[in-house]
Formats: sequence, C-alpha cells, structure tokens
Amino acid sequence: MKNSSFWRIATAAFAIGSIIYTTVSSSRSRQQSKNDEEQGGSEYEYDVPTEYQNVFEKNMLVPAGWAFGVVWSTIYTGLTSLLVHQALPSQENNPRYEKALPWWWTSWTLNAIFGKFFSQNDPRSIVISDLTTKFNLPAAIALHQSLEIGKTDVPSPEKYLRIPVSLYAGWLTAATVVGTPNTILTLNAWEPDEERDEPISAGILAATAGVGYVIANRLNDPWYMVPFVAGFAGIASRQREKEPIVGWTAAALAAVYTGLLAYWLPKGKFHDYDNFVVYDAEAEVLAGPVETQEPHQAEIARERMKPIEAEGLD
Repeated sequence: MKNSSFWRIATAAFAIGSIIYTTVSSSRSRQQSKNDEEQGGSEYEYDVPTEYQNVFEKNMLVPAGWAFGVVWSTIYTGLTSLLVHQALPSQENNPRYEKALPWWWTSWTLNAIFGKFFSQNDPRSIVISDLTTKFNLPAAIALHQSLEIGKTDVPSPEKYLRIPVSLYAGWLTAATVVGTPNTILTLNAWEPDEERDEPISAGILAATAGVGYVIANRLNDPWYMVPFVAGFAGIASRQREKEPIVGWTAAALAAVYTGLLAYWLPKGKFHDYDNFVVYDAEAEVLAGPVETQEPHQAEIARERMKPIEAEGLD
C-alpha cells in the first residue's frame, strides 16, 4: 500500500472511526445492561449484555471490569496519537509506517467487527467476538513487526508512540486466552465444576505467564508484558475471595511480572537491536534520497546522517 498523504490520513481517519464505533457500541450495551438490571432486580458485575454476564460468571479467567477500562483507554489513546503522527507530512518517507499501513487497516476492521458483536446480546455474538479477537492477534503481531519494534532504534517521538502497539499485542494475547473459555462455555462443550476448574484455571494462568514472557523475549519487547500485569491483577481482585487458588495464583503472577518489568522495562529491550541505525524521516526529507543526488549533495546528506547513526550506536 503506497505511503501517500491520502492513505496515511485515511488510515488515521478509519482508525479513529473504528475506535468511536466500538466505544459507542460498548456504551449502548452498558446502558442496555443497566436497563436489564433494573428490570430484573439483579446486580451485574460487568457493564455488558446479559449473555456475556452469564458466561463471564462461569469463566474464572475474566479480570475485574476496571482492568478492561484502564487497558483499553490507554491503548486507544496511545494508538490514536501514533496514527496522527504517521499521517504527518514529515513521515511520508518513513519505511516502517509504509509497511504498517495494511496491518492498520486489517486490525481496525477487526476492531470494529469486535465492537459490533461484543455489544449484541446473544450466544452467537460471544463466539464471533472471541474469534475476531483471535484473528486480530496475528494482525497486531504483524503490525508490531512492521514497525520494527524490538529490532530498530528510532528517534522520538516515534520511539514512545509505538509503545501502545506493544500494549495492544500483549492485551490481545491475554484476551485470546480469556476468550477461549467463553466460547467453550457458550457452546456447552464444558460443564462447569468449581472443584475441578479452579486448579485448571490456575494452571492456565501460570502457562499464560510463561508463554507471555517467552513471546516478549522473542519480540525483544518488555512493554508487551505490561498488559499481563493488569490482567493478572484484575483476576486477583475479582477471584481473591470467590476462587482463592485462582486469585492468589493471579496475584503471585502479577507480582512476578512486576518484578521482571522493574528490571527489563528501563532497559527497553531484552537484547541488542538487530539494526542500530536510527532512521530520521525529517532528515531524509530535507536531504532528499541519497542515491538520486549529485555526488557532492550525496556527501552532504551522508554527513547529516552521521550524528543520527552515532546516536543509534550509543
């Protein structure tokens, strides 16, 4: 997909539209949930349609509602900022943003589909929303890779603006684990048994933590682990008294992840980047493509890039 001004601006507009649509759909479902609560006289734990409430009650891996609010608001705000940045004229020649365009469109399309079905009150929608999350995970990982996170050091503000992509990929990974029991329970493929399910759920949490760390290390991206802390903490706060084994396992994993992040997050990576050359889109715009310049102009361009490359080697 060509990295023209039209496509970059269109991508930002489409993404913001997807966020607004999903947010509005969620708001409507919350209002419907409140109406159902008032009519039925029962108090629901989550502001979601009744069908989701019922399956969430059976799923020991669903975090408390506050975790969803904190994580999604952070991710949506951060990704919006990144999308505005990639649409700026100075980023027209940024190769990472060019590679990311098709994955932005894929991910935000799936985000809108998720918003549609997550707000509908029927079993089929629970299954579809879970499948949509699973399809969105590889798209988010591809987006992560196209932006060369964990591979290339980049100048500010891109260096910080792409952190929400790491959070996005990490949260979708956790959501994929959480959503699987929702589908299994909705399809009546698993008969709930508290005595049996509690240790199984605790084991799934431990395995998820292990896989999350391995993936983060493979991606060379500690920020990918941050949403797991919110997920584990949310499960701990919800299950601490209901299902103690699950609650305390989640609390322990949140503590372990917090300790790991305290060590790795300041470093910003698990190992050295493959590419130490820092690309500056604005410098290239000013200098022009080196290969198309006259010899003396090319030399000037190379001299301009030396301080930037040196910064990447530090």
